Amino acid sequence: MDWWRFITILIVIIIGGLLLKPTYEWYFVVPESDKALLSLPAEEVSKLSPEMKKRYMEVKQLRSSTVLGLGLDLRGGVYITLEPDPVDMTNFLLEKYEGDIEKVNSKYAEELENQVNVMLEVLRNRLDQFGVSEPVIRREGSSKISVELPGVSSPAQAREAVSKAGKLEFKFVDDELMKSIDRRFLNEYGYIKDVNEFLSNYSLPADDEILGYYESDEYGVPVLKGFIVVKKEAVLDGSFLADARPGQDQFGRPVVEFSLTLEGADIFADITRNNVGRRLAIVLDGKVRSAPVIQTKILGGRGQITGRFTQDEVSTLVSILKSGALSVKLREIEVRAIGPSLGADSIELGMKSALIGLILVFAFAIFYYKTLGLITTISLILNLFLTLAGLAMFRATLTLPGIAGLALTIGMAIDANVLQFERIKEELRNGRDLISAMKIGFDRAFITIIDTHVTVIISSFILSQFGYGPIKGFGTTLMVGIIVSLFTSIFVVRFLAYFVVEKLKIRYLPVLI
Repeated sequence: MDWWRFITILIVIIIGGLLLKPTYEWYFVVPESDKALLSLPAEEVSKLSPEMKKRYMEVKQLRSSTVLGLGLDLRGGVYITLEPDPVDMTNFLLEKYEGDIEKVNSKYAEELENQVNVMLEVLRNRLDQFGVSEPVIRREGSSKISVELPGVSSPAQAREAVSKAGKLEFKFVDDELMKSIDRRFLNEYGYIKDVNEFLSNYSLPADDEILGYYESDEYGVPVLKGFIVVKKEAVLDGSFLADARPGQDQFGRPVVEFSLTLEGADIFADITRNNVGRRLAIVLDGKVRSAPVIQTKILGGRGQITGRFTQDEVSTLVSILKSGALSVKLREIEVRAIGPSLGADSIELGMKSALIGLILVFAFAIFYYKTLGLITTISLILNLFLTLAGLAMFRATLTLPGIAGLALTIGMAIDANVLQFERIKEELRNGRDLISAMKIGFDRAFITIIDTHVTVIISSFILSQFGYGPIKGFGTTLMVGIIVSLFTSIFVVRFLAYFVVEKLKIRYLPVLI
């Protein structure tokens, strides 16, 4: 008996258990009151007590780990209806057509159509951050967009991802004005405490504006640190952005690394060469996230956006920046968490049906193949366990099409076992002894199993990569399940069969097979 197979199986089971542990905790340990914290907007979270903030971060980290989500049809999700903001749309067109009201009115419907099409594409790119949760994004009427995010438990996170303009700007800080402000109007961080109080004592230059400065606290919650005066005119914006990706600074803290186009790199080099010693504010959607001092000329068009970000914040920012900025802001019409479309009764009935089907398959396997049928049952249970662990590793969302993929996986797995057992019975009928029959039977079935499984893996991979919606979920589940089936058929069943024959000494054929 190959003990290396036993060690491999044991390691895989332990890894599977670790992957499914967060899923168990999320659905059976974490109370609903703690889960509700994820629905709070950032402004509300910043007002929580330190203990609640800590709990918020613990729940957030758990949810963002390998928790297996349930789809809209099984558990519900987040539903958002959006439309281009009419005021922002009008301002955008006025700027585009240089204040020509008649042209704005005549082009409004056409431009609105174009903006909605752009928004649909941008949103599809942004929502890739939710993995294989099968987001449904579609147009409703002439200007509305509906977004369904199955398995997403945080409306606040979803709202941030879909409604942010993603507008990146670089603006100079008005250092002269900031240095001239009396200390009594500044907080301990050196930022303006109260805008109204400041404006009642100082005149703001026409080319300046006041923006909030945000940093994440020790719990990863964005907090307003005060206000800072910057120039209205942006010296560079996100249209020159070539790429954005997660990174780390010299102290290992999460940052957003970005690179600019060739034109943007030249502009950035000129800006940094001519303004050494000045602070350059990095502004995202009207919020200052960092304002570093330009130390030297920066060549190559590469830089970092810092601001005590958490890893989740960095991932969200990268997704938003890479998907492109929206020319017009999106206005939320409706945001709600919705329940499963099938209803609890239908889900319970489906689970009962699946359980009854599995029991019948197990009973048939044991009845027809005796001890080897029991081994098949054990391998199928392990197959389900490891498939769910694999889906959790990919942070997949389990939907009804996914469950269909699970059912097909079980069929493929038991088919592989039947193939091996029939080969063994054929060798026994040819007069071989049990050990030889098992060795030859497993070896001859091996090639056939590899062929059938690899072809299904290739097709399911194509479905998971190029499919959309339910097809993508079905393909992902099937691909993971078939890979697991290959492992259980080759490793688990063969190990248990040799263990029964060689260690337990069960060699009486009417009992064995």
